[in-house]
Amino acid sequence: MKRLTIKFLNTEYVIKTDADEEYVQKIASFLEDKVKEISEKESNLAVPRSFLLAMLKITDDYFKLGRDFDEFKDASEQRSNRLVQILEGSLKDSEPFNYQEGIQREELRSEELEDTFKYR
Repeated sequence: MKRLTIKFLNTEYVIKTDADEEYVQKIASFLEDKVKEISEKESNLAVPRSFLLAMLKITDDYFKLGRDFDEFKDASEQRSNRLVQILEGSLKDSEPFNYQEGIQREELRSEELEDTFKYR
């Protein structure tokens, strides 16, 4: 673990973390903006260290959920596009669409797709 100094509401705090310094500063800046947004009149708020650490952890969780959601959304869009391609390809064939053939094509990719949607 390394020690980082962050400035939060005009006060410097030293924290221990394994996270990248730029990422920690981004979280601290995000928190400071939110605190200033709701308390414009209070510029010199004293924040207990334990409260700041809890806020940093909650914000980190929030950022991670946002990234996970974006990854899930992208993977879902890719899967939907693949399914559309399968259906369009089957409909373009001279023979009518074979439901079983579509299922077999999808099963060939199921292992890859299952890996995509596993929770991290």
